[in-house]
Amino acid sequence: MKYIKQYSILISIALLGLTSCIKEVEFTGEETAPMPVLNCVVADGDTIVYADLSKSLFFLRRGDFAPITDAEVTLTCNGTAYPMTLVGDSVYMLRHTFAAGDVVSISATMPVFGTITSETMTVPAKPRILKLFYNRNEGEEDAKSFTLRFINSNPDNTYYQITVCRKITSTDYNEENMYLDWENEYISCNDSRILFSNTDFPSINEGQFLLFPAKNFHGDTVELKIELEDPHHTGDKQQRLELVSVSESLYKYLSTASNYYNSRENPFTEPVQVYTNVQGGLGVFGTKSYRQRVIYYDTFYQRPDKIIMPR
Repeated sequence: MKYIKQYSILISIALLGLTSCIKEVEFTGEETAPMPVLNCVVADGDTIVYADLSKSLFFLRRGDFAPITDAEVTLTCNGTAYPMTLVGDSVYMLRHTFAAGDVVSISATMPVFGTITSETMTVPAKPRILKLFYNRNEGEEDAKSFTLRFINSNPDNTYYQITVCRKITSTDYNEENMYLDWENEYISCNDSRILFSNTDFPSINEGQFLLFPAKNFHGDTVELKIELEDPHHTGDKQQRLELVSVSESLYKYLSTASNYYNSRENPFTEPVQVYTNVQGGLGVFGTKSYRQRVIYYDTFYQRPDKIIMPR
């Protein structure tokens, strides 16, 4: 009993010592004025494009960004300026058909902030998927991975994002996904070619999407093995793979935004500056194009020598 009391006293002293190390530091700097935040993405095949325009929020304050509803937002395509229409809080819309090769930019003029502009960029071409199949040997119940093979047409200036979604069935619905048809899978890829040495804009090789530059691969064809976090699928389950060619600006934004969210809970991590390409404000203007493939769980299984289609 005496030893228990001694240990209790030592633990109490240790806890008091830890408590004394915590000190609240009052912020004495100046609160920065809000800035306009403009976000917009244009994709090959889009017939409607949306832009979001709001005011930034000081980092010590909580709440939603305040919408900007009195702006003149203009999207320029191949030298022609198209005004966008306000259709909701902070949301502006344009009905126009966009295609690969279009040269686009966006600007917004506001009474308070003046004019902000994005960089000019080109809409990329749709990627070409050559083959997609489950890696499941004959007799196995679970497919633990995909193999994806696609054309790497412009390795110097292309960036890729890969997402895998699972079709939601009636038994999967709950309060969080009751309005969804598809749910993102957690995927990973251990291919060393995805890893990127640039620490400012690193690749992402696991999570709800993969992200990597095309220049990491040699040749005109890329083949990847994509691991599934939850390989147990039965019955009529189906999955959808989306391969996206994204502009460099969108790649940098997605990369830094992912780093930002992953580092928020670590007090020893340096603050992450999320990439922006909007002059006079914040936000990102990007372009992309994508291909989707739906694959049924019972469609393919793989043998070492060939791919077999079940009868």
